[in-house]
Amino acid sequence: MEHFLPGKKILITGGTSALGSAFVRKALEAGATVFFTYFKNESRAQELIALGARGFQLDLSDFEAIDRFQKEFRSLTKVLHVLIHNAAVAEDATIQNLTEEAWDRVLDVNLKAPYALTKKLLPLLFKASPSKIFFIVSQAAQHGIFGASNYAASKAGLVALAQSLAHEYGRKNILVNSVNPGFMKSKMTESLPAEVIEKNVRSSVLGRISDPDEAAGFLVYLSSDRMTQVSGQLLHFESRKL
Repeated sequence: MEHFLPGKKILITGGTSALGSAFVRKALEAGATVFFTYFKNESRAQELIALGARGFQLDLSDFEAIDRFQKEFRSLTKVLHVLIHNAAVAEDATIQNLTEEAWDRVLDVNLKAPYALTKKLLPLLFKASPSKIFFIVSQAAQHGIFGASNYAASKAGLVALAQSLAHEYGRKNILVNSVNPGFMKSKMTESLPAEVIEKNVRSSVLGRISDPDEAAGFLVYLSSDRMTQVSGQLLHFESRKL
């Protein structure tokens, strides 16, 4: 890949997911220094570390762990060019069967952790000009999804958070956007019923779901200095009817 990101320091959460690991690889190829967090996938993490990335095991539902991580991270670098909030969890149930614990776990990881981590790392983002924050969201943020109100609410919250931060920090040259990478094959979607996957294929005007490598390439471009005028937006890497 062309060196879109020479000298850039990038942190992505959920670095061992389908999209996360594809992005880590492409960002390294593009010349960036890449840091990533992961929860359990040790084998995938070691593959990425062997390529030159720096990995951190982190439970994003543990806010004391987040605080310890940000202190360690700030001891390693004094500047951060790109922060990508990619990690997410889902615990699906219709609202009458959705426990408060499941609601809290999904909102903690998907929405509260991005708030906490962004707040802690803003001093590093201030030192890069421009710097960028991306929140990875979902079509569910706009349209909801049956049996996953907690997940949809968390993603809708990220869209609003991105728009608010874009207002707050635009004058400091921090660009903030949310990105919907489309429905793709991943650990989160592989357990879905076949009819749900087929429904998403049928709703695509191209007749296919998103490819993690292509979506990662899109994120690499957005992370580069070739994109410096877009902020406060929900960007769709998507072919389904919205």
